[in-house]
Amino acid sequence: MLYRPLGKTGIQVSAIAFGAGPVAELMTDLSRFEDQCGTLQRAAEVGINWIDTAATYGDGRSEESLGRVLQALDLRTKMHVATKVRIPPEAVGDIPGYIHKSVDASLSRLRLPKVTLLQLHNSITAERGAQPTSLTPEDVLGRGGVLTAFKELKSSGAVEHLGVTTLGEPAALVEVLRSRQFETVQTPYNLLNPSSGREMPADFAETNLGNLLAT
Repeated sequence: MLYRPLGKTGIQVSAIAFGAGPVAELMTDLSRFEDQCGTLQRAAEVGINWIDTAATYGDGRSEESLGRVLQALDLRTKMHVATKVRIPPEAVGDIPGYIHKSVDASLSRLRLPKVTLLQLHNSITAERGAQPTSLTPEDVLGRGGVLTAFKELKSSGAVEHLGVTTLGEPAALVEVLRSRQFETVQTPYNLLNPSSGREMPADFAETNLGNLLAT
């Protein structure tokens, strides 16, 4: 297995991650415990050390399945787990409060004291709600926003590193990334959306962001 540095985090991650999303349905189906164990055990055997999940994957069932399987296979200290939080429109009045509750619930389902990476799962746009559940750069970076809660969780030891998923409008995303408050980006890369393979802005390399490709 190839391993690569994840930006400025100091972590060496496997070039291929274990995706626990809802597309394949394996990790969101609580009745498939044996299949889940066999699949994750094989992933560990070939050297995969990075798991991607989110609170919204299967309404928490992905995290719940991972918690059971990681415990059963004694892999909780051998895998890096990245999860995500998405703030719904009705919670924008107390973004930090919602994030803290979401992460507490994620850790409980995952049966972990902390996660390696917490990512914002909302789109980022110039105007709030321009895309479903989208937030503005001010919602993310401003006082009492996403970054406030993320930093609190990092200080408490509940999360080790902070990231965003690059959903939304390019200009709004660039504003957030140029703040240099986040350590990773997760970008879609597939036949329908190959834009991540194009030339990046001239100063992108200077940010030293860890780039996680979601295929």
